Amino acid sequence: MSYLQVSLQVLLFLTFALGGAYRFFQPIDKLAKRMLWVTYFNPRIVRSIALVEVICGIGIIIPLFLPDSSFAFILYSGCLLMATMIGAVVTHACIGDYKQILGNLLLFGMLYLVTFPVI
Repeated sequence: MSYLQVSLQVLLFLTFALGGAYRFFQPIDKLAKRMLWVTYFNPRIVRSIALVEVICGIGIIIPLFLPDSSFAFILYSGCLLMATMIGAVVTHACIGDYKQILGNLLLFGMLYLVTFPVI
């Protein structure tokens, strides 16, 4: 494994697992003050998205600890997180929160590089 891929895996783990845990445990009204998209969704949906981010964030980093596993953790976690980022781009475009789209696309690109390595 290249150092770039390992670095991206750790960075994606920190972004999604820790960020998702933050969104999962914070009260909805506090999240709504910081994130515009939260006000457009049912609180259960917000919690579900956060839970998916935590689980998939952990799935991105598991192969570093279980290199001989026959289950494709990175493939499934990466594809689900890429679908989540596409949904985030569409959501931000629909609600007019355009400044967030670039960050979502950057995360999508990093996920693509980790999920489908060039080498």
